[in-house]
Amino acid sequence: MKPIQTYYKGYHFRSRLEARWAVFFQTMHVHWVYEAEGYILKNGVWYLPDFLIKLADGPLWCEVKPHGEESPEFEMFMCERPTNERGTVLHDIPDPEDLSVADDNNSFDGYYGGKGCDTNHQFCICPKCDAVGFQYEGRVERVPCGCDFNTGARHHTPGHNRIKTAYAKARAQRFEHGHTG
Repeated sequence: MKPIQTYYKGYHFRSRLEARWAVFFQTMHVHWVYEAEGYILKNGVWYLPDFLIKLADGPLWCEVKPHGEESPEFEMFMCERPTNERGTVLHDIPDPEDLSVADDNNSFDGYYGGKGCDTNHQFCICPKCDAVGFQYEGRVERVPCGCDFNTGARHHTPGHNRIKTAYAKARAQRFEHGHTG
């Protein structure tokens, strides 16, 4: 099936799924840029990443694909990036009522420039300063937000109310019949 191009916040997204992720980022108060810049990969293929978002733990490249769809160009793009750059493939918007650390449907792969892939990453929020991060199992103590929240214990926040609200709003957005986001 061909995706439906969707207009939101001044952008024409290539699919509603991309637009729904933009709603998620907007609701989370995460700075995002859609299709920031195109690149020519070493194999000569032209590639345009979907999003570049700014988080407390650094920038994150995001490619949006329906669940089960491959993203070889994004993987190649990440392998060609400097080793300190991170990326992920975002699939369907998770169900906000079913967020857990162990659920692969609510987790995403973390790609690191030149290092390949590490599974089970989630968005997380520092409970002290509300900084948004993207960490393995949503471990917020790894987010370098500077508020000295890190107590040495593991804290998982994928079920944080702000994350649940953002997922719910993104899933509910229809983008039709006059809806604008």
